[in-house]
Amino acid sequence: MIEHGFTRTSVITRLRRAPLGAHLDTLAATLHQHGYAPDSIRRTLRAGDQFGRWLAQHGYGIAEVDEALVARYIRALPPPRVGRWPKAAAGLPHLLRLWRQQGLLPPRTSTPAQTEAAQWLGRYAQYLEHVCGAAPGTCTAYLRIVTRFLTALFGTGRVQWHPVSAQALTDFVRQEVATKHGGGRKLPSSALRSLLHFLVFNGEVAPGLDAAVPTPRQWTHATLPARLTVEEVERALATCTDGSPTALRNHAILLLLARLGVRAHEVAALGLEDINWYEGQVRLRPGKTHHARVLPLLQEVGEALAAYLQHGRPRASSRHLFLHCQAPFAPFADPRAIGLIARRACLRAGIPARPRLGAHTFRHTAASQMVNQGASFKDVADVLGHRSLQTTGIYAKLDVEALARVALPWMGDAV
Repeated sequence: MIEHGFTRTSVITRLRRAPLGAHLDTLAATLHQHGYAPDSIRRTLRAGDQFGRWLAQHGYGIAEVDEALVARYIRALPPPRVGRWPKAAAGLPHLLRLWRQQGLLPPRTSTPAQTEAAQWLGRYAQYLEHVCGAAPGTCTAYLRIVTRFLTALFGTGRVQWHPVSAQALTDFVRQEVATKHGGGRKLPSSALRSLLHFLVFNGEVAPGLDAAVPTPRQWTHATLPARLTVEEVERALATCTDGSPTALRNHAILLLLARLGVRAHEVAALGLEDINWYEGQVRLRPGKTHHARVLPLLQEVGEALAAYLQHGRPRASSRHLFLHCQAPFAPFADPRAIGLIARRACLRAGIPARPRLGAHTFRHTAASQMVNQGASFKDVADVLGHRSLQTTGIYAKLDVEALARVALPWMGDAV
């Protein structure tokens, strides 16, 4: 109903008598149902009304609306700021989406045929998901690297695997690791070996070529894991205390990261049913290690989650715990959004910017605090979800007091 956006009777009457009057009523009702604010509904209805009048003026019907016609209409509007739609067309995507759902628009023009490389990427993605059972984050990272590899070797031309040489693999890995540091240096090699295993699986190359993929040197314990001090964590948490829905959500997210050491993708995947209020537990779904685990729901974390659910979380049909605070209130599509929330909180708290400052920094911080408070490596591994104690071993050097007791005297002090 147009009344969801306008209250003046004269405006409502004028819009209903406009060329798209009936469609504007349906559009307003749809937007209201999805939680859009009245201001957003008003802007969308104005854009739809202006587009409808333009169609009528030029003698077009709804069935003739396609991408080319919309582009022509937008070109006739005053130029917008770079990267944005003109103000008069800002709500058009909602109207076009509604028409497509109603079957009023002609089918979209067929997409161009996929290149041979894109077809191979599609098959490789299915192999990662269904044969290897790789985590979504691993699939995304491998596909990004393999895409660059295929582009470098074949471009948009024909893909021929047999001529691929060990030198080509080595050159690509060296180029990739030149701009990476830490654990990221191993990723290109792992992705290429995975691709070669897939090609062996499909009979495209002979076994053994994966041995030609070099492994860049990486000194796992050469540096301390990036972490925050207790005071810096509290400052970051203090940036999300104004009581707004966004602040309530971000405060709960930061506490999950800082107190429980949860991974970003685990936070994004949390559902309403994963919080067991009666037993005080948080259930984390299978992810990187393919194993679900249960962590205690600390009182501070529980209070923050309860405040968000009661006063910050919008009403939505999604069962995801954390949602966007603007309509249509969808869950986070990419775990990197969690990392961005963490990074922005740190920067607002005055914490100096550094590489990889984000969600994983809070995870390192939680682990270091557990080690320094006397927790065993087994306990830390269970909380963090490590399958190997060797992974947890990077935090051994964070217990500075214990290391000082076993350190040998510095020979430079001897006279």
